[in-house]
Amino acid sequence: MLTAIVFWGSTLILGWVYAGYPASVAVLARVRPVKLRPTLDPPSLTVAIAVHDEADQVAERIADTFAQEQSGARILEVLIGSDGSTDATDSVVAALATPDPRIRLLRLDRRGQTETQNALFAAARGDVVVLTDAETRFEPGCLAALSTALQDGRVGCATGRLEWRGESATSTSEQEGLYWRYERRIRELESRAGLLTAVTGALLAVRRSAYRPVPAHASMDHLLPLYVRADCGLVIFVPTAIATDRPISGAREQFRNRTRTATRGIRANLSMAGRLAPWRQPGPALAIWSHKLLRWGTPWFVVAVGAAGLVLAARGATGYALGPVAIGAGLLMALIAHQLIGSGRRPPRLFAIARSFAVVTAAFAVGWVNVLRGRGIETWHRVEWRAES
Repeated sequence: MLTAIVFWGSTLILGWVYAGYPASVAVLARVRPVKLRPTLDPPSLTVAIAVHDEADQVAERIADTFAQEQSGARILEVLIGSDGSTDATDSVVAALATPDPRIRLLRLDRRGQTETQNALFAAARGDVVVLTDAETRFEPGCLAALSTALQDGRVGCATGRLEWRGESATSTSEQEGLYWRYERRIRELESRAGLLTAVTGALLAVRRSAYRPVPAHASMDHLLPLYVRADCGLVIFVPTAIATDRPISGAREQFRNRTRTATRGIRANLSMAGRLAPWRQPGPALAIWSHKLLRWGTPWFVVAVGAAGLVLAARGATGYALGPVAIGAGLLMALIAHQLIGSGRRPPRLFAIARSFAVVTAAFAVGWVNVLRGRGIETWHRVEWRAES
């Protein structure tokens, strides 16, 4: 009896996370949509970019930011937080700042990304701080669209639509792009339903009055929206605020990126689960458990379905073998896809999806192990991983 409960409970949770919850949010977004009321003046913007050894990117990034003024964004300043950079990053920014006082450089000892971003918030002067990355590029009108959302005083932070440049370059980047389209669609529905708690760190606008310092072991993009929701503010996804970034290069980077995200995200969401309990904030609680924590629990539910199915099938209930057989088939497709990609060939789409799902699920499992062991991940996930490669 207990084994059957484990099988069906895990199956139902997986069904809820990947199908039931998105469908429910879609209904809420249609029945009870949030309508913004932009009654405030357009906010002044501080664009804050934390960098580490980005001399080859930082000048173009600053120019790309100021180009947003052509579409109406009120950019008060661009702050560059240099986290112990050892290349020419500081000298490049200093040279650009000499004729333009709106460019400001914060030279910092090596602290990590979150501590650098905390320092940027402390130094910011704008009404709204826009966090972004050195490799991100804004599409025309991106910051103006975020600003419009923040003209509604209920909105504490707003995020936009991040797309990958050259998404179809590799099978891995193509499947990562597929994942992001699925993720963006859920976020858009959650935003319209007033449930959103998930944002994109490379494109995140936060009202300065809503900011709270974030611990060094956590990420701004995980905790700041949860702080806003705990204070009864709105978090909004703006689909017309578009930015681009370079795609995930391969399975190794995909695994490490998802491991980092899961490790920090699990810790952040668990730390706020009490303040966002169902009896206090039912909407945000539904989102952080369904969209985040239970999804990150995917590896354990998959293992439970497979193990319980094998036990029940061995006891004579052969129908339960369908679960472990389906899991085995998925793993086999993932392995075949991995071999094909390793030999320079592109696998069938379904096989590539199976491989991507296996990589991400394994990363989620490692994320939980990191949390249980108290292991933090403080590295810059792009720069340092490129150096390691």
